[in-house]
Amino acid sequence: MRSRHTAWLAVGWAVWIGGCARPQQSPILAGWTPPPVAPATLAAQPDQTSLPPPTPVCTNEAAFVEDLTIPDGTLASPGERLDKRWSVRNTGTCNWSAAYRLVPLGESEFSAPAEVALYPARAGELATLQVVLGAPGTPGEYASRWQAKAPDGSLFGDAIFVFVIVERATPTPEPTAIPGSE
Repeated sequence: MRSRHTAWLAVGWAVWIGGCARPQQSPILAGWTPPPVAPATLAAQPDQTSLPPPTPVCTNEAAFVEDLTIPDGTLASPGERLDKRWSVRNTGTCNWSAAYRLVPLGESEFSAPAEVALYPARAGELATLQVVLGAPGTPGEYASRWQAKAPDGSLFGDAIFVFVIVERATPTPEPTAIPGSE
């Protein structure tokens, strides 16, 4: 066993000594000098103080304050023109421009535009939102719900609505002649 160990030890020393020996230079490369290498340069880093600050992302939000016209349960005639206005506070951090819209939610019996521009309002301010509707032609109770829409198409804020009671149209009486007034 000792002789086998000694043999392996001798082989290991030979490999180690051979690996540490200097390599001989090839006659082909004799006299050749490698070209100078330019020192590596670091890419210029932008000056962090000269960059503009990141643009903060604003949030859209709206809170119903009060009905300004047509209180809930107002009586209306079939087809009557209704000028509905609401007071709403811009409770978000975005200023509303003409790109902001007010859109109806769901189906409605009212004749109404597909959308209207929101009254421009800065963040934190009150705005008056207005929609001109046509009352339904059939007697009954009707509601129309609306909500603010951001330029990206997302809906936000409190839904607002108009609620009216359309009465039966009463025929206009024909004037009658008073006897002896002729």
